[in-house]
Amino acid sequence: MKDIAEKAQGVFIPRGIELPCLDQAKEWEFKPVKGLRAGDTITGGDLIGYVNENTLFQQHKIMADPKAAGKVVEVFPEGRYTVSQPVCVIEMPNGK
Repeated sequence: MKDIAEKAQGVFIPRGIELPCLDQAKEWEFKPVKGLRAGDTITGGDLIGYVNENTLFQQHKIMADPKAAGKVVEVFPEGRYTVSQPVCVIEMPNGK
């Protein structure tokens, strides 16, 4: 709410206000799924790991992008990451 009020510069929200759903600077404790390694085949929706979101969602699933389909090049280690940092690198057959 604070971010919306700052961007709107008041208590009323005008049309066209757009903000990211999640704080882009916040770091989340990422835990990769056991057994996922470089060379594994992966497709969209496959489980990559978990983050502890809050007391209600202690194992929030982190999944591969819906358009992903290829081989895992690297799985990043357990640690703190922002929502914009990658936690897994996938090599797509078409080179993307």
